[in-house]
Formats: sequence, C-alpha cells, structure tokens
Amino acid sequence: MAGYIGTTGSTPQATQTRDVFTCTGGETSFATGGYTPNYVDVFLNGIKMQVGTDVTATNGSDVVFTTAVAASDIVEVIAYKTFEIGSGGGGFYKGENGTSGSSAGDIFRINEQELNTDVEITATENASATGPLTVASGTTLTVNGNLVII
Repeated sequence: MAGYIGTTGSTPQATQTRDVFTCTGGETSFATGGYTPNYVDVFLNGIKMQVGTDVTATNGSDVVFTTAVAASDIVEVIAYKTFEIGSGGGGFYKGENGTSGSSAGDIFRINEQELNTDVEITATENASATGPLTVASGTTLTVNGNLVII
C-alpha cells in the first residue's frame, strides 16, 4: 500500500509504503518492499518498536526483530520517502515577475539538466522535459508511459 502525507489542497511532502505481515510464529526477519534507513516505522500488534533496540532496519530491505515473534502477531512496516517541490530538480518559473518557485505565471520554465533521483513514468502518465538531459550514475529512469525531451 502506498500513499502520501500532506495537507488538504497542498502538494504532498512525503510518500509512504506499508508492508503488513501475519506471523506464523518464530520469525525474526521480514523482507519489506524497501525503505531508506532512518525513515521507517515498525509496529508489532499496533505497538511501535524502537528501531535499533527492538528491531534492526539498516539494509534497506529487511527488518529484523531482536526476539522471535509469536503466531498470529501482526508486523507492520511503514517506510517514508521525503521530497521537496520546486527545488532539487523540481524546477521553477522566470520572467517579468522574477523567479517564482513552483507556481505558474511567467514565461520560462526552468529545470535541471541532470536527473539524480530514481523516477518512474507509469503507463498512465505523460511527461516532458527540456534538454539536454543526463541521468546520474546509479540513478534509474523507468519509462512505461510517454516521455518527450524537447
């Protein structure tokens, strides 16, 4: 399950993914869908665990409990990914009104020349960017929809 965190009517400031496991008993390790260390919450039967004390979450995929869980226990892992709108590649507008963050209204749309964050353009999305555009080493651009570089 994925979602975003933000206020009504504003642009989201974080995304979250959630993995839920029903235990068979005796497990200590749970393979999640992925997380960034220090941006993960782990719950056992609704009680938040202390990362670094009750569980270890350092490799970006597995959450490991210090003691085995019991049968029918519910483990929930919530991973967060933060982002900023209008900076770090989000772009902005320029023109007779000066530089105006992420709000439209001026004639020139400014964007960075290098992609340095993993991005997926899904099959239901259209995207465009002005070039030249490079993709940083270790960064993945996945295009399942439509991408036009102008």
